[in-house]
Amino acid sequence: MTSDGAIAGVVFDLDGTLYDKRPVERWVLTRMLPALPRLWRYTRVRTGLAGVDFDDAGALARETLQRLASDARGQERWRRWIADSYEPQVLRAVERAGRAYPGVAALLLRLRAGGLRLGLVSDYRGAHDRLRALGIDPGLFHFSLVTEEHGAMKPAARMAARTLAGMGLPGERMVMVGDRAFADQRFAETCGMRFFGVLAGGEPPDPAWTPWPGVRARLSALLR
Repeated sequence: MTSDGAIAGVVFDLDGTLYDKRPVERWVLTRMLPALPRLWRYTRVRTGLAGVDFDDAGALARETLQRLASDARGQERWRRWIADSYEPQVLRAVERAGRAYPGVAALLLRLRAGGLRLGLVSDYRGAHDRLRALGIDPGLFHFSLVTEEHGAMKPAARMAARTLAGMGLPGERMVMVGDRAFADQRFAETCGMRFFGVLAGGEPPDPAWTPWPGVRARLSALLR
């Protein structure tokens, strides 16, 4: 049970946070090797749009395509590649190579049973399909948000406001768990939340970051 002033909610990113995305990325790369320059370009464009608010999904999609190609024919080729090739391949990769971090499903159940509200905020479409592919029930989350479906990705202020409203809690009573400093950690700062960073490798940039077992222990400690 939570008390007044205690952490009462946890908001999770998905990709790289609830599972190690490196095997998934390798699976995609080996099967889309001829499209490697296209993959890198798409990733760079998406990263460059982090936190920029376009008001609606259509405007964000148009801006993405315009950054990828200057002419309408090129933009249509990109649109088809994203929808018909890249996104289905990512889902297949999660199904074949994705594994939830150890203890994720049980931890979510314990947090929920302990009275904490759970949220999921992902920048990428198909989040619930990827959760199911990992064996995680999307219904475990009291609130879920796919930011690109609303025209802005983390750490956009409007997405922060939508998350706070959806969770029904002030930021200081929540923790954000993520794997990207430029998106998830900054999103936590925008919301006024504490931040637990999932470190996939290398040295932690600050004490907020630790490999998954440390994050799991920190989250479990919220119930004590």
